[in-house]
Amino acid sequence: MIKLNYYTKSHHCYPDMVEKDGSKIKAQIRTTLWSNTYFRINANFVKKTGRALSDGMNILFLAEVRHDSLHGLSLNIIDIDADFEIGQLAKAKTDCIAKLKSENIFNKNKLLIFPLLPKRIAIISVNTSKGYHDFISIIDNNTRDYKFFHMLFPAILQGDAAVDSIIDQLEIIKKVKHHFDIVTIIRGGGGDVGLSCYDDYRLAKRVAEFPLPIVSGIGHSTNETVVEMVANYNPITPTDLAYYLQQIFDNNAVRIQELKSIIERVSKSVIKTNNEKLNAATIFLKNKLMHTLQSERYNISKYANSLKVPFVVMVGEEEMQNQKLSIKNMETGEQKEMKLEELINHFS
Repeated sequence: MIKLNYYTKSHHCYPDMVEKDGSKIKAQIRTTLWSNTYFRINANFVKKTGRALSDGMNILFLAEVRHDSLHGLSLNIIDIDADFEIGQLAKAKTDCIAKLKSENIFNKNKLLIFPLLPKRIAIISVNTSKGYHDFISIIDNNTRDYKFFHMLFPAILQGDAAVDSIIDQLEIIKKVKHHFDIVTIIRGGGGDVGLSCYDDYRLAKRVAEFPLPIVSGIGHSTNETVVEMVANYNPITPTDLAYYLQQIFDNNAVRIQELKSIIERVSKSVIKTNNEKLNAATIFLKNKLMHTLQSERYNISKYANSLKVPFVVMVGEEEMQNQKLSIKNMETGEQKEMKLEELINHFS
């Protein structure tokens, strides 16, 4: 089915069917799919395959040929085999996985080291997504007051247009990757409808080769898509993703507290040991100084005593010599006076 040709007013469809041999069209016909039949088939299709009828599908259908006198012959679609589409999707998914593995890129994003504290988050989502708002509410209002920086890169999240839309946003983020720690793809709230885009080879390849860790929160628990498989981590729902990031901060906070306790305990032990060594060294030095002072005092006293007697004797001998000289001088003077008196008396 190359084109569905759905009319919103009447809800009738006029699918253009083609059969190709490679790129060459072998046959082509326009069919009719009336509104009541379309609603029934489409509901069943969504329930079984997770995607609605759309352009470009390979389908297996049941039809009847009708003739109208005014419009002539027409091919009226009665039913479309959803199981055939499931087989086509499964094959495409299997082929995508095999190709990524053959190129050795299937685990490339998983091998990137996840940041210790992923605070700067690039979010690929849409502002109207419930999953996006749940995610933002949790990380912005966490009880421990962790601060996250996040920026929305809006994209189409389901259907065929989602592939190019998400790839475009990944390319924008790559140009400013130094501003972010991780990239999240958040969908959520849309059930399993339109998830086949996440099995697309082009999108899965971009995710696998992206230079930052990509965390997916597409929001469903069954039939894991290829994008979720190649992402660095897949906590499934946006809520789980938000709590996962918060838990990383909690784990690091606990570890930091443990390290703080260890540092405090070791620091106190080291300080106590060094204080004891310092006190012992102080006592030893004090005793050593006291012993040295006492020894030096004794030596000084000893030397002082040995120098005291000769000094006194020398001083005494000098005084005695001076006294003898004085006496001698006195005696000489007296003799001179006596001789002078005798001489005077002799001539008188």
